Amino acid sequence: MNSEDAPTLEDIAAAGARRQKADERLKQATEELKALVLAALRNGEHRPTEVTKASGWTSAHVRKMARTAGIEPDERYKERADRLRKPGTGPASSEETSA
Repeated sequence: MNSEDAPTLEDIAAAGARRQKADERLKQATEELKALVLAALRNGEHRPTEVTKASGWTSAHVRKMARTAGIEPDERYKERADRLRKPGTGPASSEETSA
């Protein structure tokens, strides 16, 4: 297409078809990556931070996917997070809520 010419309906339709194909490829690639990430987290051979970095997704996104898929955090991470959490900012313990 020449920059001086107005786009034809065929040009627009062709660009729309290319975008649709790209969208379908992106969805398929996303599902494949999600399956690989979840399999790696279940397997436990790689640290979650390594899996997250390799995926290109944020840690929050990977964590949310994992929890949705029923993958719970390793107890060592939970204990570490509890130790690092400032007093009074964490969830109430069962002793505090049974008053």
